[in-house]
Amino acid sequence: MKPAFTLTPFALLRIVTGLIYIPHVLFKFQAFDMLLGYFAKVGLQPAIFFVLLAIVTETAVVIGLTFNILTKWLGLASTGTMAIAAYTTLFTKGEFVWTWNKGGVEYIFLLGFVSFIVAWEAWRQERAEYGRNFFLWPTKAK
Repeated sequence: MKPAFTLTPFALLRIVTGLIYIPHVLFKFQAFDMLLGYFAKVGLQPAIFFVLLAIVTETAVVIGLTFNILTKWLGLASTGTMAIAAYTTLFTKGEFVWTWNKGGVEYIFLLGFVSFIVAWEAWRQERAEYGRNFFLWPTKAK
């Protein structure tokens, strides 16, 4: 009988990737007004919509990746979120800055790339186990 949960290297990567988002979500609640101004400055209008979208997306990523719920989609959502974060970071800098200690996109790129790998592996595992991919989650054939 296959155990319900096995802590594989991939599972550990998925869980840690999800947990990394917790400070991001908490920051958005603590600096909500500042984020409204920042999102407006970088052209994400209406700012309230995009701030709330970021909070909802990142909260879903925390829950989904940590508990292996819709991992294939939330890994992609995380990748997209980090792509937007990279754009806004570069927009405010006005030039390409790589290292995080100078306000660059190094950390953002890493989190987006790892999120993509997590999504890719979730799609691959589903196909390997069921012979195909499903829209949301696997269902038994009728």
